[in-house]
Amino acid sequence: HTQPRQAPRAPRASNVFFQAEDGIRDRSPSRGLGDVYKRQVDGKPLIQYHIEKLSAAGFSRIIINVSHLATQIKQFIADQYSSGPEIMLSEENTPLETAGGIANALKHINRDIFPVINADIYSELPFERLNAAITSLKRSTDISGYLFMVPNPAHNLDGDFCLTENQLQTSGRNKVTFSGIGVYRPIMFSGLPQNESAPLAPILTREINSGQMLGELATEFWSDVGTRERLQHIDQLISARNQ
Repeated sequence: HTQPRQAPRAPRASNVFFQAEDGIRDRSPSRGLGDVYKRQVDGKPLIQYHIEKLSAAGFSRIIINVSHLATQIKQFIADQYSSGPEIMLSEENTPLETAGGIANALKHINRDIFPVINADIYSELPFERLNAAITSLKRSTDISGYLFMVPNPAHNLDGDFCLTENQLQTSGRNKVTFSGIGVYRPIMFSGLPQNESAPLAPILTREINSGQMLGELATEFWSDVGTRERLQHIDQLISARNQ
C-alpha cells in the first residue's frame, strides 16, 4: 500500500536552528532551571513564542536540538505542533553546547546561511529582520555571520563586542551584549569534530577578529531568562502588560 504523494512545499525562508537545551552563553545558571519546554511567559511556553514568531516570519522548517530532555521535547512538539512549520529534532547523546550542537545539526540544516536562536531568551525582535540579515550575507560573500546585539543588561554590564556601524569588533569602548540571535554560514562550524562539546564564544571571537562578522543593535524589548529570577521577572512584566 503506497501513501499518496504530498504536494511539494512552496519555497520559503531558510531553515532555523533553535538551541533548546544549552544557552548560547554556555553559562551554568540555566541548568536546573527546569524543562525548557515548560518555561512560560504569561501562560505560554517560551519555546512557543519563538516558534510562532518564526512561522509568521516565513520560516517553514525549524531544527531543535535535544539531549537529556529528548523524550519530553518530542512529546511536547507532537502535542503542540501537528500543523504549522516542520519541526525536526537534532539529537545529541550528551549536551554539546552551542557550537557543538550546531555542528551536529548541520546535516539537518542543509542551507548556505541559517539563523540560530537561543531558547533561554525572551525577545520582541521582529523575526522578519532575520531575513534581512540573510540577504546581507548573500550580498557579502566574505562575511561569515551576523549578530543581533542588545543594550547591556544588569548581569552583563561590560558587554560582549563593540559595534561600529555594522562591523563587530572584539575590543574598544561601549561594548554591547550578544542577544543569543545570530545568522551564520556553515563554514564557521565545519572544522569542529562531530559529537564533541564546543562553546560558541571562541568561534565568534575568531570570526570577528578576522573582520568577517556584521551586526546591528536591536532596541526591542529583550531579556536573558537563563535564571529562575529573570524568568519570573519577565513573566510578571509581560503578564502585567498584557492585562
